[in-house]
Amino acid sequence: SSAIWLKHLPTPTIIGLKANSPLPEAMSAEEETKDVEMKDKVEAKAEDAEESAEAKKGDADGKEEEEEKEAKDEQDDEETKEAAEKKEPEKPKEQEADSAFDARAKVSPAAVDINMADATLNVMPTAGNKLLLPLTEGGFQHLLAGFRTTAGIKSGRYMFEVKIVETHNRNEQQGGQGRVPMPRQLVRLGLSTAGSSLILADGGSNCVSIDSEGFFVFEKARRKVSQKCGRNVTMALLVNMDEASPNANTISVFKDGVRICQPQAIPEKLLGKTLFPAVTYKNVTFQVNFGPIPLKELPFKCHMLASAATADVELAEVAKPSDGKYEVVFPVGLPEQGYFDWVDAFLEKHPDYVELSDRQILDWASKS
Repeated sequence: SSAIWLKHLPTPTIIGLKANSPLPEAMSAEEETKDVEMKDKVEAKAEDAEESAEAKKGDADGKEEEEEKEAKDEQDDEETKEAAEKKEPEKPKEQEADSAFDARAKVSPAAVDINMADATLNVMPTAGNKLLLPLTEGGFQHLLAGFRTTAGIKSGRYMFEVKIVETHNRNEQQGGQGRVPMPRQLVRLGLSTAGSSLILADGGSNCVSIDSEGFFVFEKARRKVSQKCGRNVTMALLVNMDEASPNANTISVFKDGVRICQPQAIPEKLLGKTLFPAVTYKNVTFQVNFGPIPLKELPFKCHMLASAATADVELAEVAKPSDGKYEVVFPVGLPEQGYFDWVDAFLEKHPDYVELSDRQILDWASKS
């Protein structure tokens, strides 16, 4: 035998050849055919094994997907059940009942009106006192307007309405000093005692109100109790002073006939007094309706202020000059010589007069 080193291999390799041994003979055609058949069988078995493995894997994947789907369905069922259990609490049931027929004597509908003798100077009524406009020139757009009705409530349950038909936005001059009072438009509905301030929510203890911004105000306390109300909205103030009612001695606001605040207690300081429905407003034109037919029906039947029983209300005496002309007084005095002392004494003796002076305008502006 002989040894041959092949240098191109990475490691030496010995190839042994027997001396004088014949080379293998070429495969016969029959052997080649058998070899091909054997190779085909091996490949077929390999393919079958691969297909079987894939089928098993597919079955496992399908089973896993099915299990995941079942688990997800169970989770969805649990979430649905929890959501059903966590439903929003139901709104309080309306405790106000329909007003019963009242056979007692009623006030004349014409007797219930805006008391222009009990109104600020910028209250501008028109259309038979059914439509109220504001003054918006010369700085008056910053001053609140207010009035009381001629009928004060002593007992019973009554309502009245205002419908905001227009809002006014006057452009302010550029470079002006000071901050524009907000909101620009406002409506307050409430109650006040005779002879008290004509501006609701002025910080005094003789009035209570709920405004179009949704705030309940008494003295200096102010809290959010209802939704906002804007243009083309009818606001109704329900005054319940019926001792037999579950909501006795409360006020509520309704928006287009729908309750938007729960009954708010009338403060103890006002109980036992005759309370006059009052309105304070700024930069809005609105329709006022005292009845007897409401603009928007409430969820229950309720008498309006113009159809109140005589025993439940007190009508204010509105003095009018016999000749239809009003008197204007111009006091004349020297500075620091008791001028305003004289004015105070005069107003105390003549409460039907309205003061118009620098100090009065400043007080009006501070309340606005």
